[in-house]
Amino acid sequence: MALFGFRIRDPARDRRTDDERFRQLCRLLGDFRSGIERERDGLRSRHDSVMANAAFSQQAFEDDRGNVDISSRIDDMTETMIRYGKRIATLERQIAFIADLERQSVAFVAEEGKAEEAR
Repeated sequence: MALFGFRIRDPARDRRTDDERFRQLCRLLGDFRSGIERERDGLRSRHDSVMANAAFSQQAFEDDRGNVDISSRIDDMTETMIRYGKRIATLERQIAFIADLERQSVAFVAEEGKAEEAR
């Protein structure tokens, strides 16, 4: 009986709504993490390529007794590797942050489920 016209929502409906909301959150966080990981992996590949080129250029520089053109290319590659390294470190921090949010979300849902069962 609805006393004074107030109605209470069905708890099963609320659980379904909450479940869907957290599934969306988990998908979103997973998508964020995947995008960041793809960027990081691409940068690592380019970083490794530049590093290999720099090593070969260094060898050519030494064999050619100090060619100025090769020296400036080595300097450019060194700067590129430094920039890539910094960006990769930033992306690693972002991945760790998103992973922590994912863990917190899972823990929250588990705690809510236990609290719901206790009610």
